[in-house]
Amino acid sequence: RIYILDLMEHHMPSKWMQKIAIHIKEISKSLGGYLKAEATLILVSFLISVIGLYVLHFIGFNIKYPLLIAIFIGFVDALPILGSGTVMIPWAVAAALNGDLNLGLAIIGLLILMSVVRQFIEPRIVSKQIGIHPFFTLIAMYTGFKFIGIMGLILGPIILIILKNIFSNLIDNGIIKTIV
Repeated sequence: RIYILDLMEHHMPSKWMQKIAIHIKEISKSLGGYLKAEATLILVSFLISVIGLYVLHFIGFNIKYPLLIAIFIGFVDALPILGSGTVMIPWAVAAALNGDLNLGLAIIGLLILMSVVRQFIEPRIVSKQIGIHPFFTLIAMYTGFKFIGIMGLILGPIILIILKNIFSNLIDNGIIKTIV
């Protein structure tokens, strides 16, 4: 990586290299904010699941080790394509098939609660961290999902970050000035 930058430095004008360095710095900062936002969302999912599982445990449902299960749900939620539903839906189906329909419904209810809360806070948290309006973040997530599926929910905002940083400099300095 350093070798590539060194080669670019020797073959490109210094003014271009300064602009590239500024873009790389801004993109790195925005991507760091995006990763921080994703970590916050995973923490929110973990907290909802741990509280929900402990409530279900204290009510009398057959849930052993709610903290351990919530940690596992949070870990799976952190994986890009998988989510908390990957753990909770099979668990709910297995519980219902084993005769504990109430536990299965309670787990599905907890999953719905987690999904609704996450859908409401995700655009706000992500947009706050990357400095883009929640509406555009939501559009980027939706567009990414439509183009490449679940992975697009993550890649859409990342592409938006890159485009924003590239074009913000052009717009701030004036497109005509930059071209001429």
